[in-house]
Amino acid sequence: MNELMPEDKLILALDDVTAKEAFDLLENCPRIKWVKVGLELFCREGPDVINIFKRMNKKIFLDLKFHDIPNTMRSACYQVSKLGVDMISLHASAGLKALKLSKEASLEGAIEVNRIPPLVIGITVLTSLSNEEFSKELNMTISIKDSVCKLANLSFRSGLDGCVCSPLEVKILRQSFDKSFNLITPGIRLKKDNADDQNRIMEPLEAIQSGSTKIVVGRAITKSKDPYSTFLNICSQIS
Repeated sequence: MNELMPEDKLILALDDVTAKEAFDLLENCPRIKWVKVGLELFCREGPDVINIFKRMNKKIFLDLKFHDIPNTMRSACYQVSKLGVDMISLHASAGLKALKLSKEASLEGAIEVNRIPPLVIGITVLTSLSNEEFSKELNMTISIKDSVCKLANLSFRSGLDGCVCSPLEVKILRQSFDKSFNLITPGIRLKKDNADDQNRIMEPLEAIQSGSTKIVVGRAITKSKDPYSTFLNICSQIS
């Protein structure tokens, strides 16, 4: 596998901006290759926002985190794969059958409209959850680390292309999976940043060195006084 360029390792999360704000930001940050469209932006702007980014030649991570009964997840993955996105997410906790059907449907949908099938990745445990919340509020009897490992393995056995985990679990997962299994890590913060609504966080370079395939960065760039300089600085750190 060829070594990725720094800009291929960074996904810009656009959850807290409008389509117009995102367009202006990307116009001023030409080296950004990957953008993440989450629930907030997708619900506010609709599927048309995908076409905006495609016209700008951006790769799109559609992060809607599907979690439903198997047939509903299958239908959802079939439909969004026709949009031409490059990666989609679904909750690994939906189970083996749902994951397998979703992966198969993503191939069917993309091929039907002559598009390249998207990567399908499984969400393990959200980075916003602390160990205490995971244990007490969700009544879990195993640790976050053990749960992440189980869900990552389920994603792998289902034929998915990778999983989403916090950077704190990347190193142990990379011991089990080679680089063909994508480890996508949100919860990335710069030294000066607030943690905001994230709990299990790490700085960009440390996450990449631990084995992350791609890091997801949002407010550190979108709320920066100079977004492009911040983006280039992160690229320099992880190069």
